[in-house]
Amino acid sequence: MNEIVVGVDGSEPSGAALDWAAHEAQRRGSRLRIVHALPPLSEENELPAAEERARRAAPGIEIVTEQVTDGPQEALMERAGSAELVVVGTHGHGSVASLIVGSVAAGLAGSAPVPVVLLKDDASLRAEGPVVVAVPENPVAEVLDAAAHEADLRDLPLRIVHTWWEPPVEGFGAPAPIMPLDPAPIIDALRERLEAELEPWLGKRPGTTLTVVQGHPRDMLIELSGETGLLVLGRHEKPGRHLRALGSVTRSVIHRADCPVMVVGV
Repeated sequence: MNEIVVGVDGSEPSGAALDWAAHEAQRRGSRLRIVHALPPLSEENELPAAEERARRAAPGIEIVTEQVTDGPQEALMERAGSAELVVVGTHGHGSVASLIVGSVAAGLAGSAPVPVVLLKDDASLRAEGPVVVAVPENPVAEVLDAAAHEADLRDLPLRIVHTWWEPPVEGFGAPAPIMPLDPAPIIDALRERLEAELEPWLGKRPGTTLTVVQGHPRDMLIELSGETGLLVLGRHEKPGRHLRALGSVTRSVIHRADCPVMVVGV
C-alpha cells in the first residue's frame, strides 16, 4: 500500500502538515504514517492527539503511528525511501524558528528521495486554485510530471510559470541603475521557445497553460501563491547537500508562500 509520511511535533505548522497529509491519504487511498521524534529528556507523546486529529480530518483512512528517538530529519529520511510523499511544517516551536525555514524542513526538502510538501500554518490549508509549477529556462520533466500528477488527482488546471528577471545594470560609472531595454521581445521569444519545449504537457491535458512573467522569481512566486492550491518547485542540486541544496529563492518561497509547497528532487 502506498504511504504518506508526516512528521509532527505539536507546533502549528506540523498540525497543518498533519491535516494536509491526512486529506491527501484519503484522496489517494494511501496509508498515513505519523512520526514523532521524541526530543532528548522529554516524555511528551504527541501521537495520541495527532492520530485523533488526523481521524477527524479524514475519517476512514488507515493510520500507523511511530515514536522514535532518532533526530526528526534522520527518522523521516529513513522512512521516505518507501513513501510517496513526506509532509512537514516549515518550522517547529519557537519564535526564532518562525523567522526562517527550519533545518529539518530545509534538510528534507533538500535531500529527500521523494517529493516533500511543506506548510507554514493552518491558513495554508485553505489555499484554493490551480496547481502551479515553476520552471526554469530548461524545464525538467520530472518536476512537470509530478505537477501534472497532482493536478490530475485534484481535477484542477495546471499552470506552468516561468519568471524572467534581468537585474538593473549598476556600476561602470552609471549615475543610476540602468534598466534593460523593452523586455517584451525577449519575453515573447522566451515564451515561444518554452511553448515548443513544453508541448508534451501543454497538449496533454485541457486547461494547462504557460505564463511568462517579468519580475524577481521570489516575489512573483510568493504573489502567485495567494491564488494557488499547490505550488510545485524543482530541486536541481544533488541530494545530500542539505541546506545548500535549496537556493535562496526556494527557501524564501517555502517560508512565505500562502499555499502548500511541494519540492521535487531531480
